[in-house]
Amino acid sequence: MEEPNDQNGSDHAEVEFHPPVMLLAALAVGFLLRWIYQLAFLPTTMVIIFGPAVVIAAFGIFFWAAAAMRKEKTSIQTGTPTDVIVTYGPYSLSRNPIYVAMLLLLAGVGIWTNSFWFFIVAIVCSRLLDRGVIVPEERYLEREFGTDYLQ
Repeated sequence: MEEPNDQNGSDHAEVEFHPPVMLLAALAVGFLLRWIYQLAFLPTTMVIIFGPAVVIAAFGIFFWAAAAMRKEKTSIQTGTPTDVIVTYGPYSLSRNPIYVAMLLLLAGVGIWTNSFWFFIVAIVCSRLLDRGVIVPEERYLEREFGTDYLQ
């Protein structure tokens, strides 16, 4: 049996929380804040046109990234080992296209519901993602793949 690659005895990124849980909590907080006080910021025409378009784009990026990972037979889940670094498709544009899609979804919901709260929540989530998920994932990937990851 192979030994795990890190000192903690774990062969996966030691993230602070799982991003889908954060996304659901962020949506709930956004809708709660919107219910308390609308904080509208856009004309109705923009809401109708751009809200659904941004939400669809977010889902498109997510499914594109998931398909690239599935093609390489590597897991999307943060609590499982990474077998390969995906560098094509959306991963040629961003190291974290799924997280980009999550933040874009929050912005799209904010546009669609005409509530600036979702943008504020997205900013908070971007910091949480960076510190609690992306930094630990990057440490893990550098430890796991070395110079292949750094390139």
